[in-house]
Amino acid sequence: MRKYVLSFFFFIIILTAQAQDFPSQVWHDGKIVSIEGDTLRGQIRYSQETDIVEYIADGMRTALALTGRKLLYFEIFDKTVSRYREFYALPYALNNDYEAPILFEVIHEGRPFSLLSRERVEYRVVNNPYAIAGTYSRLELVYTYYFLDAKGGIQRFGGSKRDLEWIFKNREDKIKKFIKQKKIRTDRRGDLLKVVLYYNSLFEEKNASNN
Repeated sequence: MRKYVLSFFFFIIILTAQAQDFPSQVWHDGKIVSIEGDTLRGQIRYSQETDIVEYIADGMRTALALTGRKLLYFEIFDKTVSRYREFYALPYALNNDYEAPILFEVIHEGRPFSLLSRERVEYRVVNNPYAIAGTYSRLELVYTYYFLDAKGGIQRFGGSKRDLEWIFKNREDKIKKFIKQKKIRTDRRGDLLKVVLYYNSLFEEKNASNN
């Protein structure tokens, strides 16, 4: 009996997880700055999977859809995480295609490197001993991270420590040491941010010594 009660309990949890709202599925207060320099304020819904931003304001009967070619950037107050988020349309060859403006969220803006991200919603398999098959699938928010250099070049982060060492190869020894000392995990946004901040600080120290 206890087994069936627990199974039912986790079934309810699964249904709840499937029903959650992801940031790209809800409307947020925010503003858009178009490529022509116009500013639009109102409700915004975005998708980094389609690179389309929808905008609607009081008095509008239908939403206006904008692609990365039409906008410079937009910012929102994301109600799902209670914070402001900023996105830019930057040229990038996605899937080895030709370069086109696509949407990147700015996690950190700095020099020589900034940290960017793109998100998507996809099904992931989750282990659960109370599930009938021992696992179940649920929708999760998945991030891919990118590094923007001072010349505008964007490098996709593959996810491994070796990738980090290669991206920051002109300070590879120091980055290796930092990753080891700080026990950096490459699947954590906060840890990637620590690496970028540390790498940029090496150049701040150099500039300070030259002045």
